[in-house]
Amino acid sequence: MRYKKNVGDLGEEFASRMLELSGFQIIARNYSTKFGELDIIALRGGVIHFIEVKTRTGLDCGYPSESVTHYKQEKIKKAARCYLSSRRHQWKEVSFDVYEVLTELIEDCM
Repeated sequence: MRYKKNVGDLGEEFASRMLELSGFQIIARNYSTKFGELDIIALRGGVIHFIEVKTRTGLDCGYPSESVTHYKQEKIKKAARCYLSSRRHQWKEVSFDVYEVLTELIEDCM
């Protein structure tokens, strides 16, 4: 289980760096609610993004985003509502994104 956590942490760190390089402002990572955790919350162009990061070592089990089931999407939406309701700021747009990371890409970039 620890191996999966390490791979996930590595993917989240990589995704955060790439998002920042793409002009996103990371405002929270691993934000916990009673409904679950939001991997990354970021802002860009007045849009708040709730980003689920999925990291895999290969494509043997399919693309990383395929593991974001309907159940997981509902948990993310509920967690996002929790986050938004705890803030006074009103965003014009909200985006739910999945950031796919393959560990071989991380090795190529570092």
